[in-house]
Amino acid sequence: MLPNLTQQFNIGNIVSLASYLYRSNFKKFSRLSLFAHLWLIVPIYGWAKFYAFAGLISRLAFSEISAQPESSKFAKIQIKKRFWQFLITAILVILICLLQFFIFYIGISIIAGIIYGILATIFGTISQPINQANPFDNTIFRIIIIPIAIAVYFSPLWFYSRFFITDLPLAIEDDTNFIGAIKRSRQLTKGLTWRIIAIIFISFVITLPIQILGWLIYSKGFNILIQLISLLLSGDWANENKVFISTLLLIILNLITSIILMPFWQSIKSLVYYDIICRREGFDLKINTVQISPKP
Repeated sequence: MLPNLTQQFNIGNIVSLASYLYRSNFKKFSRLSLFAHLWLIVPIYGWAKFYAFAGLISRLAFSEISAQPESSKFAKIQIKKRFWQFLITAILVILICLLQFFIFYIGISIIAGIIYGILATIFGTISQPINQANPFDNTIFRIIIIPIAIAVYFSPLWFYSRFFITDLPLAIEDDTNFIGAIKRSRQLTKGLTWRIIAIIFISFVITLPIQILGWLIYSKGFNILIQLISLLLSGDWANENKVFISTLLLIILNLITSIILMPFWQSIKSLVYYDIICRREGFDLKINTVQISPKP
């Protein structure tokens, strides 16, 4: 169990503590992550189970961070009370982020067109139209499009950062629902967008070796698998179904990678949430942590 942490964290602390939290609870968290991903094959209900298990991992991680450990049985009872709300919250967050990205993309495209028109008029490049085969030959086009492309590429992360801890209020705080959880996440993360993006980026870099390993196994294992199937079944069948075999192998490897990484990301979220409420509220929040006494 982690000690009672009262200090505020820097980005390095959060990532390091998440790694420690994951290692010290590897067996328990990995089992929950495995169950969560197995439920994904069941439409709707299984997806709700997936997000509920994610919330369960977050709650258990937070209970250790705050030195108020809960049993898995008790945590499951609390999560079950809001079972469907985890799925609804996830769907709403995806839709909100997509809407924000769409509005941003349309707006920045219009602004880029206006800026290009003004600069082209000032510098007289309207008489030099953009080369459709290679538009980057046009200097003004490069000056405008490169920063815009970067902004568009990273904008989803910017929008998502405000919803990064949405499942934590739902999993931990009393008297909240999916709408309250979304509002709570936006309230807590206000002014901390760059900090959360930095945490997400560093966490991604740390998990990159596992993802690279998965891709290496895929690239090397595909040919080996094709040869093995050819020996066991027939070479013609293996060659005719390369796309199916490739897709199946990719899904399996991605599933394994996700099972391994999910507890780490949920631990990151729990630490970010804990850090923010300590900074902004002095951990003065109502959390249901009463243990269920076993019957004699």
